[in-house]
Amino acid sequence: MKLVVLPHRLYLAKAQDLPENVREAPFWVYIQAEGTGTLVVPEEYLPEGAEAEGPFLALAFEGPLPLEMIGVLGRVGSLLAEVGVSIFAYSAFETDYILIRERYQKLAIETLREAGYQVG
Repeated sequence: MKLVVLPHRLYLAKAQDLPENVREAPFWVYIQAEGTGTLVVPEEYLPEGAEAEGPFLALAFEGPLPLEMIGVLGRVGSLLAEVGVSIFAYSAFETDYILIRERYQKLAIETLREAGYQVG
């Protein structure tokens, strides 16, 4: 299985509403649940004064992945947890994404390659 490293330095932020300029971003995700919004965007698209964490690196599973596919995120999450790398994961219709803190990029990629994943 192949994971693609996306070319964006991303930040995770609390956001009650979708910022007006976010649709211009090269990559963005907004999740609204239970009255709390979570935004994933490059730094220049963060709402002013937003509580944010980052930078993160995004890895995407090369897809499309069938919706019935089981264990994709679980296996990668377990491998990375074993070496102390936490993930923020979310799924789209055709693939799954994981965010890892940029400072763990080398460790995460080495760990996944050693487990047989193609990462690039």
